[in-house]
Amino acid sequence: MPNRRCSALTLTELLVLLAITAILSAMLLPLFATSRERARQAVCLANIKTIAEALRMYLADSDGRLPPVEHNPDVLAYFNTHPGGGGRDQWDPDQFPNCHRAKQSNPYLRWPVVLDSYLLTREVWRCPDARLEGGASFINAERDWLAHLQAHEGEWGRLTVPYVCPRTLSFPAGWGGEVTDTLTQHRMAVPRAERGLQASKGMFLWSIATNEIAVERTPYVADIRDPAWFVVVADGGGALDAFCTGTLAYPDLCHLECASDLGHDSAHWQADWESCPWTRQCGATADMKRNPELRKPYARHSGGSNLGFLDGHAKWFNSERIIELSPSWRDPNRGKLRGYMPWGPTYDAPWYDPDDGIIPLY
Repeated sequence: MPNRRCSALTLTELLVLLAITAILSAMLLPLFATSRERARQAVCLANIKTIAEALRMYLADSDGRLPPVEHNPDVLAYFNTHPGGGGRDQWDPDQFPNCHRAKQSNPYLRWPVVLDSYLLTREVWRCPDARLEGGASFINAERDWLAHLQAHEGEWGRLTVPYVCPRTLSFPAGWGGEVTDTLTQHRMAVPRAERGLQASKGMFLWSIATNEIAVERTPYVADIRDPAWFVVVADGGGALDAFCTGTLAYPDLCHLECASDLGHDSAHWQADWESCPWTRQCGATADMKRNPELRKPYARHSGGSNLGFLDGHAKWFNSERIIELSPSWRDPNRGKLRGYMPWGPTYDAPWYDPDDGIIPLY
């Protein structure tokens, strides 16, 4: 009977095998990471296209009129008085009489609310790659939302929490999860002034932004030139109801358009790291505005962002390409993209137009 010997790896062979395994892992892991990122980017792009198509269905049902803005004279008159203790210290009341409060405070003007019946799930409003994410933070449970606000005046305002302006968007009941009414519970579903606190369980979260403010100037599709280049939905984060060049190109910076060195000393022109430590994660600096290499890490998808257009199509763009295609303040015909303020790295003029006192939209 032949003598059988058990063969085993020598130490040298084992080391060679480990080295080969390490080399293969180093080669394959970046490919796996890239494939994973491409998949997440595709999910986000599909979500944006779904929302853009839902908007097209809404337009068909509304005779070509985009989602409404606030026109109720009683609402506008109320917010022009700057109720709640905020507004005059930050915004010029002559240029911004109600700081967009009238629009932000009406819970039934949010595009996710308006388009809800056209979508199968609210999950389409989330991007799997988003670093910044907003939510249905201020919940106004009453159908007569204005009377509800007025009845609780003094309990909200910019100088207290909860607050309505700036940048806090109201949502109706059913969107805040455990928070069913901010005004009676004295609790926001997402306290935007205190980042890091746990969100209300079951609340609506979103990181895909809409162009709510742009339609104040152009309410009908027929009034918009180049619908195939008019951005209506896109990657968002720092801002979720309006677009600027900076937020479209780098949605996870808060905010590239505010990273200005035009002589303004106010903290809101740059990331206020001392008063708002959370901005260390996303705060833009004036150097980022000047140097594309410093802002590159904040691009969301493989160096770019997903944009959805009024004609229903969606497409990925390189972030710096978005800046190149954006209008400039001094040259509104620059580039092809339309529907938003040229506020960002191409920003080269005072932040409002001294001729008519409004920020131009192109």
